[in-house]
Amino acid sequence: MPGRRGRSSRKAAPSLMFYERLVLNKYFLSLFGKERFKDLANELKRVDDEGYDENNNTYYYRFIKEHYCEADNFLDADTLLRYDENIVRHTKKISEKRGELIKWKYFQYLTLLFTEIYLDWYFKDREGFLERLNTFAANFDSSVGEADQVGPYTLDSLNKVAFWNATGSGKTLIMHVNILQYLHYLKRSGKEKDLNRIILLTPNEGLSQQHLDEMILSGFSAKIFEKDKTLDFYGGERPIEIIDIHKLKDEGKEKTVSVEAFEGNNLVLVDEG
Repeated sequence: MPGRRGRSSRKAAPSLMFYERLVLNKYFLSLFGKERFKDLANELKRVDDEGYDENNNTYYYRFIKEHYCEADNFLDADTLLRYDENIVRHTKKISEKRGELIKWKYFQYLTLLFTEIYLDWYFKDREGFLERLNTFAANFDSSVGEADQVGPYTLDSLNKVAFWNATGSGKTLIMHVNILQYLHYLKRSGKEKDLNRIILLTPNEGLSQQHLDEMILSGFSAKIFEKDKTLDFYGGERPIEIIDIHKLKDEGKEKTVSVEAFEGNNLVLVDEG
């Protein structure tokens, strides 16, 4: 069947690289007046000290406050301070059993800061967030070919966030803080009782065990999922359940568990490995 232009119905291949189509990331960068992540990252590289000042704030906070906080900006000084205090508090939490306080590289801090902004807006003003993001997405789509357009986001779209970080960039520790960030904003919005489970999907059993060890080191209650044991079996604090993704099937069998077993409002973390 002929396409709209009378040639072929086959859709043209995207001409942009994958990272050039990350519209959510581009939107957050635009809030800082930047088009590329490395432009913002290169500025934060100027911060010499990756540690914490006498007020238990990061030196990144000082830099961003000086260069990006304005009264009419999306990120005023009080909001930035709240975000930074959250990051530091969560960092201390996962550092307690590690012997020393974790210090974040500039790109790691930006990952955590962007997460703070996202979750704050998501729980406080989801519709407004969606409207602002779609305005940006529409402008992006108008500047690229059809094959590269992302189309409008929906409220359901905002339920899913992907983090793209290089191997060896500390993704596991960032994920641990992400969990605490999510739980903080969930509680702040009065919805903590709506959460049924926290589930971490891994590529294989070996990585499941590695994640378990790291979770315990970060002070979390965590367990490798066992299909014949309910959450009540663990008692006390509800654990993070870690499961090899190959054991998750449409229909449960002797060594697998059905997707339906996890019905409910869950925070699902996926390690792409």
